[in-house]
Amino acid sequence: MSAVRPTNRQLDELDRRLLDLLAVDGRATMSELGRAVGLSRTAVLARVQRLEQTGVIRGYRAEVVLPGPSPAAHRARVGLVIHTTDVAGYVRRLVALPGVTEVETVTGEYDLIVLITAPDAADLDRVLDTVAGWRETRRTTTWVVLKRYT
Repeated sequence: MSAVRPTNRQLDELDRRLLDLLAVDGRATMSELGRAVGLSRTAVLARVQRLEQTGVIRGYRAEVVLPGPSPAAHRARVGLVIHTTDVAGYVRRLVALPGVTEVETVTGEYDLIVLITAPDAADLDRVLDTVAGWRETRRTTTWVVLKRYT
């Protein structure tokens, strides 16, 4: 797409119908769109190109859902209070656990903040139980991630 030029142009009913159709199926052909709104393929192409050039349509994307459970369907941040002189050894044990993707030392109430990802709640629970059962672990606080903003 070419450089985006801002526009104050009002969208007409055909533009809105085309946008609705493209929002549902961004891969629809110009001929399919034309049949749906009663325009020729060429007329639809001109409208879609204008919508792209004026920044109304900013891009197209694919939403991918792989078969089977998502490897990161469940995410949790865990604050850990630990009592050990071998923090590095404790961290090595943590990162060896399935789903532990980040470990950070922090200041404040907790010694470590850990990100754990798991395909399901049971796997997440197993990792949390393992960490809570270590003799060096004094306290854990878990925040289950409900939604990520990227």
